[in-house]
Amino acid sequence: MTTKFVLHPDHKKPSHSIIHIDPQLARRVLARNTRNRPIRESHVVTLMREMESGRWKYNGEAIKWSIDNVLLDGQHRLTALSRLPDDYPPVPFLVVRGLTNDSQDTMDQGRTRTAADQLSIDGLTGNTNHRMIAGAIRVYLQWERGHFFLDRASNTISNPEIVTWAHEHPIDMELVNDIASQRLRRVKIRPSVTLAVMLKLRQIDGEAQREFAECLYTGANLDEGSPILTLRERFDRLKQQNVSTTDRDAVAFFIVAWNAWRDGRRLTKLQRPKVGTWTRDNFPEPR
Repeated sequence: MTTKFVLHPDHKKPSHSIIHIDPQLARRVLARNTRNRPIRESHVVTLMREMESGRWKYNGEAIKWSIDNVLLDGQHRLTALSRLPDDYPPVPFLVVRGLTNDSQDTMDQGRTRTAADQLSIDGLTGNTNHRMIAGAIRVYLQWERGHFFLDRASNTISNPEIVTWAHEHPIDMELVNDIASQRLRRVKIRPSVTLAVMLKLRQIDGEAQREFAECLYTGANLDEGSPILTLRERFDRLKQQNVSTTDRDAVAFFIVAWNAWRDGRRLTKLQRPKVGTWTRDNFPEPR
């Protein structure tokens, strides 16, 4: 049952209570939202996905109202809830009422706990590589779920998704931690991307992945036309020329080189498809 949401502006001290808010009530509350920063659509989409998937947890973070009935904090959470179907069950929120309007200036100033922080707190990673590992899981999930081909707002993988995946895949986390301890930074691309790819390759063929990675990290005994050498040189040029590349491009180049190496083919050039970009239909699958 939804608790009726009533504001009492006549009190002098802030008060708090837990209120259950459903989508309809969220819409009514937002109608009085007159003093907030612009909505970040990507964040709203992420929060909606968390609520729809059941990962949304009550954690004590408050929805805050001023003494003048102005919403000060919570517009993204309420906006996400307001867009859900009317039959979505009410969500509990801690609601703080009676704050001064200028108190909004000090809100959201603390450092947000990241997925990397939570992985370390939960003992799933070492303190040294937790940021790289969190980033790698994010890239891995974007790749696995086809998010490389979505718009930016729909491409987001939330921090709870990363932490949940880590808890649910203990064997993969052992692989991730092992690979993260290696010489990933010798590859001149973002280490999290290299780690995500190496995890996928380790899942396919552990022995081949180790050999591929060793050659990639050291560059030793690679002949002209070696797919691994071509991959190293492509990433080296991007780094030297200070050219940014998307995770989608980087992963695709890795896989094209891996497949050619596995097939015993020469490869002297890595480039995007003739259509100019990777799509669901032409994106390479590692073998």
